[in-house]
This record gives sequence, structure tokens and C-alpha cells, in this order.
Amino acid sequence: MNVLLVLLGCNITYLLNNRISTAVEFASGFNKTSVNWFLSGGIKNPFEDTLTESEKMMTQISQYEKANVGDVSGNKWNYIYDNVATNTAENFIMVKKHLAETEIDYFKVFVITSDFHHLRAKKIAEQIIGEEKEVQWVLSDAELENSRYWEKIHIKNVDSDVKKALEKFNV
Repeated sequence: MNVLLVLLGCNITYLLNNRISTAVEFASGFNKTSVNWFLSGGIKNPFEDTLTESEKMMTQISQYEKANVGDVSGNKWNYIYDNVATNTAENFIMVKKHLAETEIDYFKVFVITSDFHHLRAKKIAEQIIGEEKEVQWVLSDAELENSRYWEKIHIKNVDSDVKKALEKFNV
């Protein structure tokens, strides 16, 4: 059985680390499964970062791989890197591209993000991925004091964010 775990990046380390730990805990629950990690996130601020969000995710996830893969669990972890996307709409364009190009028939697709980010991410996913593949959500619980405030503002821009991302990647 093949599953796709889409881990959405975040340029805030605390939130990214919480998403990673949530994803690893979730992935460790599989048995005899090929877990394909789609690590989505480029460099949002090149003046502050030299590593992509997907590289940061891989560094942490690989530390847990040995305990969750192999003879005991029957699991196999594979990695797909999106080093390009710098926002949620771009994340889902890269996911859609992967789904269209891969020969893997995924039993399920899971998206891991923060609880406060879920509603906006879901609206964006629905516009970009549509009904081509059912997406299930795994939510981390960390947030900053003002995370929900900013999401109320960002959610108003979903349509324009999707439009800009589609134009950027000529989709």
C-alpha cells in the first residue's frame, strides 16, 4: 500500500518543528506501507535562510526513519522534495504536478499542517487539486499568539493567492 504524506512547510521554526513531529508520529502508525513524504517548501526569505523548508524537514524526519522503517514495521519511507513553493497555493500546485506525473497509485493522500491553517489550506487545495484526489488532514496543535488573527486576514486572499500561483507556474 502507498500513501502520500504532504508536509506543508512554514518559515517559523517553532510551527515547522511541530508539524514535523505531528507528521512523524502519524507516519509511525502505518504497518507494511510505503510512505511517500512530499516535503513542500522552498526559501521564503533568502536574506535569512540558506536551506529550503523541505531540506529542514528532511533533516529532522531522517532522524526518526530508522525506528519506523524496516523489518519490524514493514514500512518504507521515500522522499519527494519541493524546493520551489513559497506559499500554500504553490505547495498545492507542486502536489498536483506530482500526482499527475507519478506512476504511483496512492491509497490515500494526507496533508499535514497546523490546525489554525487548516481552513485556508483546505480552500486552496479544493481550488487547485479539486476532486481529483481525496485529501485527508492531519493537524498539528502549535500556534503563535496571533496565528488565528492573521489567518482571518489571509483567508480573504485565497482566490487571489491561487490565481497568482497558477499564473506563476503557467498552470
